[in-house]
Amino acid sequence: MAASATTSTLAVTMFGYPNRNCHLKPPATATLRFWRSAAAAVVATSRREAEAEEADEVRRCLAPARLEVLEQMEPWVEAHVLPLLKPAEEAWQPADLVPDAAALGADGFHAACVELRGRAAGVPNAHLVCLVGNMVTEEALPTYQSMANRFESARDVTGADATAWARWIRGWSAEENRHGDVLNRYMYLSGRLDMRQVERTVHRLIGSGMAMHAPASPYHGFIYVAFQERATAISHGNTARNVRAHGDDALARICGAIAADEKRHEAAYTRVVERLLEADPDTTVRALAYMMRRRITMPAALMDDGRDADLFAHYAAAAQQAGTYTASDYRGILEHLIRRWRVAELEAGLSGEGRRARDYVCALPQKIRRMEEKAHDRAAQMRKRPTAIPFSWIFDKPVDLMLP
Repeated sequence: MAASATTSTLAVTMFGYPNRNCHLKPPATATLRFWRSAAAAVVATSRREAEAEEADEVRRCLAPARLEVLEQMEPWVEAHVLPLLKPAEEAWQPADLVPDAAALGADGFHAACVELRGRAAGVPNAHLVCLVGNMVTEEALPTYQSMANRFESARDVTGADATAWARWIRGWSAEENRHGDVLNRYMYLSGRLDMRQVERTVHRLIGSGMAMHAPASPYHGFIYVAFQERATAISHGNTARNVRAHGDDALARICGAIAADEKRHEAAYTRVVERLLEADPDTTVRALAYMMRRRITMPAALMDDGRDADLFAHYAAAAQQAGTYTASDYRGILEHLIRRWRVAELEAGLSGEGRRARDYVCALPQKIRRMEEKAHDRAAQMRKRPTAIPFSWIFDKPVDLMLP
């Protein structure tokens, strides 16, 4: 029996071909087990090869020659990126946009809060959910500064570096810090929200962190942030329009001020990628394709309130339905960046892989559009009814959502 088993095993090589020196045929069950394990091995090998290829692509961006491009950009960052920051003396502060008890006095502060609550009462629950989702995203700023400080050759090594890259990161963070602060104060004064649940969500999100593809690569990182800053500007801008339509001009001003900041930040990161495309087009367009193949994941994708296991998906559905941030916006951002960075015109300096990356990126918006149309057609055919989803942020009141 032992000899037979040994001979049967030798009858098949690792590639599944019979050993020519063996005339014995393995049992059918052994053959079936072999082919199943062989198929699994092929899948595992393909996955490992794909992961190795991805790792090689990222390592390529971290090669000394690639990082030297970032180091040589230092004077350019000083001249073209840092001026987009506003000094603290010129920038708006949260106290400018919400009632300030010290400035207004007791009676004035009370009257201002009554007016704020009166206007906030007219904002639909769905828009409040979107507002909280935006605010929770903004409040996770410690995570984003940590991520920015992972970009090789463009980070703040000591925490107080004098380089242009380091001063940009700190200045950007200082401006971003006001966004969560002012939204938090508005929500607290509005009386419409369960602030303890909102604060728990922020706490959990910062504790959970975020996952970003190729986090150490400045090429991939700046592409990600350029996309995200535009997405955030759109989200806050749409929120401003939505709440103004429901009579809350104060909240509209807050969201509009935040959106204006995000547009300046978008301009900065867009310029950086534009410069990288000029200096190193092949590496940059390949990084762009890499990020788009994996989709731009939202920074708050790990949000958790301790109750709803699908909180981010439900928040995203509310944003889609309310017109705060939609699938069409995602496609529109990509189309805008392709135009702005003149991706379709890239030719000089591209390798074969670079040209394939360029072509993939340029064809992607149309693919996304077709997916949108198919999803819309499926939804129309199914005629699904909305599902009432309770949100802990608004005291478990339900919002009717069309879920996939």
